[in-house]
Amino acid sequence: MQRLFEKERAREINRYLNITSSKIFSESDIASLPEPVQKYFKVCGYIGKPKIFNADVIWKESFIKLSPEKGWTKLETKQFNSVIEPVRIAYMKALSMPLQVRDIYRDGQAQVYGKLFNLIPVVNAKGKETSQSALITLFTEILFIPSYSLQNYIKWEPIDSLTAKARFIHKDIDVTGTFYFDEEGKFIRFETNDRFYNEKGGKFVKKRFSAVADNYKEKDGLKIPSKVRIIWHLENGDYEYFKGEIDEIIYNVRE
Repeated sequence: MQRLFEKERAREINRYLNITSSKIFSESDIASLPEPVQKYFKVCGYIGKPKIFNADVIWKESFIKLSPEKGWTKLETKQFNSVIEPVRIAYMKALSMPLQVRDIYRDGQAQVYGKLFNLIPVVNAKGKETSQSALITLFTEILFIPSYSLQNYIKWEPIDSLTAKARFIHKDIDVTGTFYFDEEGKFIRFETNDRFYNEKGGKFVKKRFSAVADNYKEKDGLKIPSKVRIIWHLENGDYEYFKGEIDEIIYNVRE
């Protein structure tokens, strides 16, 4: 699973290797964005910094809860994102059981593929609902890797000084979500009704879904979200199914 992740990551890096990071974010680049998104770029230090075409997200720690009734499973998580064509690849290894998973969104398709003992396939999820849900996972991260916000596949709609709505259109997938910001200008929450929840029995149903950024850290003049929580809002209460701490985000990787 890890070799598969590394192979796919290398493929995406090589796909755009001729792109340089000489262009920088300017105020004219963000002039058409809603007010709170512009403020986020400025407050977090992106103006005057190189534009981003890919990134490694380095997780210090991460945990998943496989169902509302179960406890937390600690993970080793590696993640890579690419911007020009939206791509997200993640590798997750459970530390309390011999389970490894590769989760990918690319070219409008997604696959969640997992093995026990790195031999026995136990998960192979794909299809329309899986692809749309995977794109929404990437959607939650478009301000972590803010060049996403400037791409043609993202359409912004202003709401007020603390809120902006966005529409993500890629291939045959068309979803919307709302981004919330604090008074300082930092992104604090994403929310959508377009992600599919896999109920018992294998039925996919759209449920309210949110991602929360609880804290920020500063490195090399940039402020990035550090503590992240992912939550399903179900009829019988909230189900927080992922939480983690980002150590750093390495932008414009070439190997």
